Amino acid sequence: MDKIILIIRHAFISFASGIFITILGFFFKFYLVHNLINATFSLGVFAFGISIIESISPFSSIGFGAVATRFIPKWNVESNVNKINHFITFIGLSSFILSCLYAIALYFFKENIFSVLNVDRQEFIIFLSFLPFFLILMVVKNLTAIINQFLIGFKEIKRTVFFSEIIGFPLKFLLVVFFIYFGFDLKGYLYAEIISSIFILSAFLYVLKNILKREYSFKISLDWINKKVIIYASTFLLLGFLAKFSNLLDKWLIIEYMSIENVGIYYMTFTFVGLLPFVLTSINKIFEPIISEIWELKRLDELHSLYRFFTKWTLLLSYPMIFFIIFFSNDLLLLLGPEFIAGKKVLIILAIAHSFSIAFGSVRTILKMTDHHVKIFIVTALKTVIVIILLFILVPRFQMEGAAFSLAVGSIINNILNYILLYKNLKFIPYGRDFWRVCITIIFASLLLYLSCNYFSNFISNMHWYWLILSMIYIYIITIVLSRLLCFSKQDKLVLMNLLNKKEIL
Repeated sequence: MDKIILIIRHAFISFASGIFITILGFFFKFYLVHNLINATFSLGVFAFGISIIESISPFSSIGFGAVATRFIPKWNVESNVNKINHFITFIGLSSFILSCLYAIALYFFKENIFSVLNVDRQEFIIFLSFLPFFLILMVVKNLTAIINQFLIGFKEIKRTVFFSEIIGFPLKFLLVVFFIYFGFDLKGYLYAEIISSIFILSAFLYVLKNILKREYSFKISLDWINKKVIIYASTFLLLGFLAKFSNLLDKWLIIEYMSIENVGIYYMTFTFVGLLPFVLTSINKIFEPIISEIWELKRLDELHSLYRFFTKWTLLLSYPMIFFIIFFSNDLLLLLGPEFIAGKKVLIILAIAHSFSIAFGSVRTILKMTDHHVKIFIVTALKTVIVIILLFILVPRFQMEGAAFSLAVGSIINNILNYILLYKNLKFIPYGRDFWRVCITIIFASLLLYLSCNYFSNFISNMHWYWLILSMIYIYIITIVLSRLLCFSKQDKLVLMNLLNKKEIL
């Protein structure tokens, strides 16, 4: 029970900030598409530039970001402060040096590397003119990412969320408005990204310094390295590369067979798709180090119980957003501009794929934190091969929809195979005996929401943003009320009472 409360309280901070960022993020994207000169082209350049630097990011941490979330809790249990200090020092310095080397190499060989792009020469020159900004951003973001992994290992979620989302994102928004107002256009967007990223990096360093305090001493030592750590890091280095490569390839092929403007449209659909898993993501942020601790203590029954509890409520709390995005896909994209409606099918395909991922819960996270990383790699490698083959087959013929379908098939296969591994190795099942109640809740909610939303939409000729927000609130209320009435178990009641600091009434 204590672990459930701990996870919920930390996850709630992340979830609440996610709602805040969701609302603010929508207005941020809305502002960009209506204020950038040639918005689809500018966002296409930005999306492709970010994809390039993200494809390199796994090689800056060389897989040791995952080591941080897995082994810092382990070393804490063992009270091995020296290993933690030496690990943080070595990996922090290595990530900084490698990021700088990659940035220098990309800058000096940019003509040769990017000449394979099938784009207009003028567009190519424009893209290369922005490359230095992306390279600076790459170094800063890579350092921020590895320090964030250190902090997750220490179960420091609240302050990272506070600095990166509650302060960092609004700061970026304000800076974008400032720079675009003074005519900087896409350069202003990149200036804002760099400045806000530097602020977040500085804040993370400050939090890490306070955690380490007097116990930290600067020393280059490899006493933390062993065969198990190296295998773990190597596995996640390759996993990171595979994930980033497939994320870059879809945009590359869309440029090849369509245009960079279509990449901008494709990229903007992910603005809405990214809203779907934030309940699961919020839970996984704090769940990772807790899984590591429970695994070290060999309390598998407790871990199984946590998995079932959070899978059930992740699905129920994520379902309203899934319904909202699929039902109102056309209206959401129309808010960005009529040209973005071309991404409607992409949005629906990816939303359906994400619903499969959410339904299986924290499968990959549990496998990752219970020393089944090599098996995860095999599954991911198979998935990536399938995605790459499908991308080359489907994008030339079906363009953006082909790319989305390829990613969706890969995601579904990945989740099914990972769950098979979880069941085979740990005998975990995602739901308890009340699974039929969860199904009835979702089916009943779907029917009620479809009929009511369809009825009310007949009276609203133009779905403005405020109608969409009210619709989303309505969908959440209906789903939560039905969840409370139809599938609230005794355990759920106990958890709620503990959260509200109430004693159980016998």
